Amino acid sequence: MNRLTLRAILNCPEDVFRDIAISSTSTLEDLHSAIASAYALEAGQMASFYTTDDQWNQGEEIPLMAMDPQGLGAMSDHALGSILGQPGQRLIFVYDFLAMWTFMVEYVRADEAPEAEPSVVLSYGDRPKEAPDPEFAGEGGMSQAFDDEDEEGDEYGFDEEDLEGYSSDEW
Repeated sequence: MNRLTLRAILNCPEDVFRDIAISSTSTLEDLHSAIASAYALEAGQMASFYTTDDQWNQGEEIPLMAMDPQGLGAMSDHALGSILGQPGQRLIFVYDFLAMWTFMVEYVRADEAPEAEPSVVLSYGDRPKEAPDPEFAGEGGMSQAFDDEDEEGDEYGFDEEDLEGYSSDEW
């Protein structure tokens, strides 16, 4: 039996995350409940996980209840060991579609442990009273940091010509 440690990072300007230990045989639905509990969110809200790439770009939806026969199915159809059981695996989690609590969920580690209820093994930062702006780009961002339609430069007065010859690794 493997126990996974998964990090649920709240998408907000402050550093706020919870590391959750959970069985690799648990489902995304179990993780949904564990994240809601870890952040003391109002129970019973609709939510979805989304596939993502290494830049946190949102992909296909995995809803709490599947309604699209051509989609990826419901959260209960996905064991954590197969979707978040390896280094580099990650998902975006949106809880309560009115408030839009948005989390970046990623694999931290796996270890041998007896099966137990999901638990928070590390808690960092305080959850804000209200859901942060879902458009917050943050480090690594889940949305574009700059408006694509802004051709004249960004808010700091730089335009594309000023940035020629620089790569993002040099910033």
